[in-house]
Amino acid sequence: MSRIVYLLLSGGTLQGGHKMVVRHVETLRSLGFNAVCLSPPDLKIPQWFQHKAPIIIANTHEPDDTVVIPDDAAAIISDAAKTTTNVVIFCQNLYYFALRGFPEVDRFTDDRFPPIIGVAPSLNAGIKRAYPQAQVELVPCFADERIFKSGAAKSKVVSYVPRKRPTEAAAIVGLFRKFHPQHARIPWEAVENLTEIQTAERFAGASLSLSLNRLDSVGMTTLEAMASGCLCAGFTGIGGDQYATPENGFWVPNEDCEAAADAMALAIDVLETGGPALQARLEAGYDCLRRLEKTLSVTVRDGTNARGRGGGRARSPAIAQSPNAAPAH
Repeated sequence: MSRIVYLLLSGGTLQGGHKMVVRHVETLRSLGFNAVCLSPPDLKIPQWFQHKAPIIIANTHEPDDTVVIPDDAAAIISDAAKTTTNVVIFCQNLYYFALRGFPEVDRFTDDRFPPIIGVAPSLNAGIKRAYPQAQVELVPCFADERIFKSGAAKSKVVSYVPRKRPTEAAAIVGLFRKFHPQHARIPWEAVENLTEIQTAERFAGASLSLSLNRLDSVGMTTLEAMASGCLCAGFTGIGGDQYATPENGFWVPNEDCEAAADAMALAIDVLETGGPALQARLEAGYDCLRRLEKTLSVTVRDGTNARGRGGGRARSPAIAQSPNAAPAH
């Protein structure tokens, strides 16, 4: 029985892309596809989030597998171009794809050019600009609202994840305290080196979140903060432009730390005033998430409807429609 094999290439560190790989496998299995993760024995299985996806520890896959390769796995993409393996590229970030993946994807001949899965419309548009000949499929990423949800008791705390912008984070905190001394006593809580559950608990207990997205195709951390009922202010990281509106956050130009400090002060003013203005802001965030969920639901529906076509074979529209891809039974 052929499989859909997602390569999970982790050093054990916190990287959101690994979580999305595993969530894809979980979703495919829930739709009836024979999907698994494969991790080489010299790498580490991520332990910072919970999942139910089967992970096979091995260096190789079966000959009839469809192998889903991360966009930045340059050596593996290069090797795959030399084989007859059914390959799909999973792209979560156009910039890292351009940096590490483009030169290796270019090695594929036209008759074997792999389908590419992207996680956001603007990302897919960029992929299509780079590779007009490619079959580019959208499987949108999402904030897992089973985990990220508003807490019953929230504190006047600013949560932020400084991993991508530690310099900017420190500068914004310092500027905020000087520029807005009336709010200087409000705690700022860095969310670092925590599990997904612990991060969700921090967001659930906070009322505010500083968005520090950087060179993102989506900006999942901010969506997770929105799902947790936080007022968000700060940077979109480019990818967040797809969902950021004046109603659902206090957004400023990327790298403008002074503007970010001022934006957080505006968010705090709305929080302290409360009432309809606060509820409208929070509801705009939830509406944003519902729109993204609707897009995902359509993708899942299409995958479910595709089951049974072609003699009873379960087929993934994002993976198995390629002329080169093997059907998953």
